[in-house]
Amino acid sequence: MLQNNKSQLIRLVLVLLFGSLILQGCGKKDEVREVEVTKLTALEMYLSAKRALDGGVWSTAADKYKALRSHYPFGHYTEQGYLELAYAEYKMYQMEQAISTVDRFIKNYPAHKNLDYAYYLKGLIYFDSDRGFIQRLNPDTAADRNQDNIRNSFTAFKNFIERYPDSSYAEDAKMRMVYLKNQLAAYEVKVATYYLRRGAPIAAVNRAKFVLESFQDTPAVANALALMVESYKKLDEIELANQSKAVLVNNYPDHSYLVDGKLDLSTDVLKWRDLWPF
Repeated sequence: MLQNNKSQLIRLVLVLLFGSLILQGCGKKDEVREVEVTKLTALEMYLSAKRALDGGVWSTAADKYKALRSHYPFGHYTEQGYLELAYAEYKMYQMEQAISTVDRFIKNYPAHKNLDYAYYLKGLIYFDSDRGFIQRLNPDTAADRNQDNIRNSFTAFKNFIERYPDSSYAEDAKMRMVYLKNQLAAYEVKVATYYLRRGAPIAAVNRAKFVLESFQDTPAVANALALMVESYKKLDEIELANQSKAVLVNNYPDHSYLVDGKLDLSTDVLKWRDLWPF
């Protein structure tokens, strides 16, 4: 019995000693890695991160940019790496982090040569904030995406264009603003349609008027006019209904409402494929 206890005790000591050696070895390896990293220059660390970014290895790129910032808090490569970190976070769908990183970059480096891209990227992040990978490749026809993200994106792109009208990203931003504006208008038409179907024609008229006043150059205007015709009919405002119909006839003579007399906006709110330029 005593011999068995001694054997168990020896085995326990050996196990503990072996485990301690393994931990020490791991710790030394981590120390070696840390020393190797600190020996790299800012340029070498930046280029390593940039290679990962260009290769689409977003998480690795993000880690390397963070390491660069940790070892070299200041300098040209750290500044540029900060902006590229935001892009890596955007590509990983870490939208809140990406927005936060962009905002810090804009605040910390107001004279950076690529500041125009930072403002453009902010609009792009909001633009894709609730659009998954499949939707990026195959945009759906939904007019009820997150309206806050749409408005934020539109505002960010507008701010960007006002600041940098000659930027190489300006044309793309303008195209996206057209799309976003069309979506905002389509959403208002959808809400107006809902009100009309729920027996609230006054609310439907108000929404339709808002489209005419705020989104005059969007395809949704035709449907807003058709909604106004039907809504005024529900309110027994025949003269106003006729006036709205006259405007519809003069501007959109081939609208489906005029062809068959039915208010079916479920499929022709917008021709989404024609409006998606990306």
